[in-house]
Amino acid sequence: MTEPGRLHGRPPHSTPAHRRQLRSLVQASCENRPGVYRMLGPTGLVIYVGQSRVLRTRLLSYFRAKGRRNKAARIVRHAFQIEWEYTPTEFGALLRELRLIKQHRPHFNTMMVLDEWPRAYVALTGGPVPGLRVVARSDDPQAIALFGPFRRVAQLRDAVRALAEVTGLRDCTLDDIGTRATERTRVPVGCLRHALGTCDGPCIGAHDAPRYARVVADVREFLEGRSDGPVQMLTARMQEAADRLAFEEAGIWRNRLALVQWLHDRVRHFHANVDRLTFRYHARTVDGGEWIYLVRRGTVRGECAAPDSPADRDALSALIARVYKGADPDGRDIPTHDLDEFYLVASWFRRRPDERARAQSPHRKLSHASPGR
Repeated sequence: MTEPGRLHGRPPHSTPAHRRQLRSLVQASCENRPGVYRMLGPTGLVIYVGQSRVLRTRLLSYFRAKGRRNKAARIVRHAFQIEWEYTPTEFGALLRELRLIKQHRPHFNTMMVLDEWPRAYVALTGGPVPGLRVVARSDDPQAIALFGPFRRVAQLRDAVRALAEVTGLRDCTLDDIGTRATERTRVPVGCLRHALGTCDGPCIGAHDAPRYARVVADVREFLEGRSDGPVQMLTARMQEAADRLAFEEAGIWRNRLALVQWLHDRVRHFHANVDRLTFRYHARTVDGGEWIYLVRRGTVRGECAAPDSPADRDALSALIARVYKGADPDGRDIPTHDLDEFYLVASWFRRRPDERARAQSPHRKLSHASPGR
């Protein structure tokens, strides 16, 4: 399915003559089929990735773009090569584009494409002493588990701080936490949150390691929507303060409770949606055939052409068994780097109910592909 278009012997600069050669290459070789394209710089580095259901038309539109501020015109001025590949379906083109962007992190995709809304994620970090962070990237290198995205970034930061304070989990960004926690004499200053009683103080070695590990596990269960422990803790503290007639203190706990409850509601909603996105998607191809995507918990785990022989059906049945085998009660088989893919899949079927109607149970018996279905 791959057909790269590459121009060799490129000049040192992207001149108008060179761009005319690129346009001629597209006109002569590219077809109007679904696919993805890559714009490459003078060293072969991918500078932009895009997709279209009519690839030739989309690529030719770049060469008609004018103006120094026009995004397409800026991209093509920096392009020394254009590569493209076809996909069986429009859905496949969107999926391939996302994966290529995450693989290459092209300059123009990250610097010029503005999100419709700001977003952030809750990251549970790894290392000797895990902690909580609010991060902007869905592939944050420090995260061992990631939850989101969330639109209300400021409210998310407040909610994560409230969650950290009620559980004692650290939310600082110290990268040398393992060294600082084990070599106390090297740390001349204390931890303000530990002094206030809202953190176990692992940065100064003041924490109880087994208890801290249990807290990390509890917080992960909370963020996976399987526990409301922090909500109950805050409710109990608010009630206890009210019983003592300490209404100002009760108000503080009430405000933290509202933030943590907001976070809890959203992670539960996310995991409820994940559970509904497990199926086989029998998509139409541009030539009237059928292409099957195996979707489990919102991510595509496998794909192939619809079988047209007993041997093909046996091979697909084996693939289906590998993808869907086993129970998945806690949702931990969603890799952190696949959150964007989950939202792509969810958005595709939300905006296209006719395509959602083409989804089938993973365990439904396979049949011969029929072009008109």
